Formats: sequence, C-alpha cells, structure tokens
Amino acid sequence: MSGITWIDMLGKMNELTLFSRTIIRRTKKENELCSQQIGLLSLITIHEEEMTPINISKAMGLNKTVVSRLIDSLNKNGYVEKHPSLNDKRSYSICITDKGKEKMSEIYGYYLAPIYELRKKMGDDDFLKLFSYIEEANKKMSETIMEE
Repeated sequence: MSGITWIDMLGKMNELTLFSRTIIRRTKKENELCSQQIGLLSLITIHEEEMTPINISKAMGLNKTVVSRLIDSLNKNGYVEKHPSLNDKRSYSICITDKGKEKMSEIYGYYLAPIYELRKKMGDDDFLKLFSYIEEANKKMSETIMEE
C-alpha cells in the first residue's frame, strides 16, 4: 500500500460511495417498503433455512435494534411471520409470507434493474469477477467488525 496517500484513499471512498448510490435504487413510495425492509425480505428469500434476528443482523451489518424494528414493521404488514424457537424462549425465527413473496415479485424488476444493467455493460466475466471481489471484501470487513 506504499505510495497511496490518504487523498488517494479519499478518492477511492468517493468512487465506492458513487457506485453504491447508482447501484442501489431508492424505493418508490407506491412500494410501501424502504430499502432496508426490501433488503431484509431479500435476505430471507435467498436463505432456505429460517433466520433469527441475530443472523439477519450479522448478514445485513445492522444492529439488533434496527433489525427488530424492521421485523416488527414487516410482521405488522403481513410480509413476515415470527416463529418461536423451541430451544430458546427469548428467540424466534423469521419466515417470509405469501404476501411478502408477492411484494418481492412486484418490485424485484425495479429494484434489480441497475444490477442487470451493470451485468449487461460489463459482460458476464467482469461482472462475476467484480462480485467475487466484493464478496471477498465483505468477508474481510465482517471479520474486522467481529474483532472490534
């Protein structure tokens, strides 16, 4: 990393911020859900096993209080269900409901359009390379967070 100044790193951070802003679409008001709620529903959708609030918190990089609020809001609107844990009375798992699946079906085209556009512009090989680097970076940053 020698030769890279803090000013260079600031430029890299700005590039990353711009990338994040262009790839993550803001939700439309008619979708009723904020991007964090959509992110939580997406996470539950792609995981085959039931997830607990702690699993969700770690996977989303959010504190448990924020995750609990998101779950409560989604539960209140019928998009997820809470299932009490058989082993731990304080814990529960979250499952997406049919209504939640329908909502994800309605909005996935809009929400994922930027990532499909990126794949089209980059080509499959570069797109998959980019995401392998992003996955690797996420793992390394998650390890750092766990150590703190």
